[in-house]
Amino acid sequence: MAQQKNKAGIAVAAWILIALVLLIVFLIKQDDILRTLKETGFFTHTIGKEPDFIEQYEPEENFAEANESEPGYNEVIIADSEQPVQETSPQLSEQKESVSNPQEENPPVAEEQQEINASTPPEAVQEPEPAAVPPSTTAKLYFVSIGNDGTVSRQESVRTLQKTDSPLTTAIMALLTGPNLEETGHGYMSLIPEGTRLLSAKVSNKTATLNFSEDFEFNRYGVEGYIGQLMQVVYTATAFPTVDNVQFLVEGQKKDYIGSEGVWIGSPLSQSSFK
Repeated sequence: MAQQKNKAGIAVAAWILIALVLLIVFLIKQDDILRTLKETGFFTHTIGKEPDFIEQYEPEENFAEANESEPGYNEVIIADSEQPVQETSPQLSEQKESVSNPQEENPPVAEEQQEINASTPPEAVQEPEPAAVPPSTTAKLYFVSIGNDGTVSRQESVRTLQKTDSPLTTAIMALLTGPNLEETGHGYMSLIPEGTRLLSAKVSNKTATLNFSEDFEFNRYGVEGYIGQLMQVVYTATAFPTVDNVQFLVEGQKKDYIGSEGVWIGSPLSQSSFK
């Protein structure tokens, strides 16, 4: 009998403990339980009607949901004194370093250049060869000068000319260009008509046959001019030891006279022709 009473007391205590636990849980989870009962319609399905305390229950808004509706939620606010940290790739970092220190590239180049120069033996460095100077020679050119009384005088000028295989041709062509600045400063002039060209030249038996263009037979200074131009050519040609006289041709033709005044050129002329 006593054992049955003890078992009954233990059972009652257990139920009381369970009731307390359920009460505590209900108080802690009251809002969740009431909201669940209302949302599922538990009493409506079991007894056909919800109690008043269920109908009057208004569930509180979830704190997280309420906060999500407020602007700025989940945003990280950085104080003004802090600067946002920016991540940079290794390539950008290398570019920044190269831009910030542009002068660091020059010293290695200079050092490399010094090493190259130092490794070059002195005998390997060759000085540039001077430009080749063409061989030259001298020739006597003859011009004229006119005195105050109108007399024509022969003037000799020694020129430095380029050395060629045809020294007579070189000298006559230089004569046709007229006096240079130094010679002009001494009062030298040429009576050979402007535009005269040497067409050909050859030497045979100490006679130089010189063929001139047609400009050679038109001299604006008259007889004195013709004599002067012939004298210039003869003295310049006979200054060479291989030439004693000159046979004149005009456009390849041998003529007896030159000019309207009739100055003789039908035979070779020498220096003695102008004494």
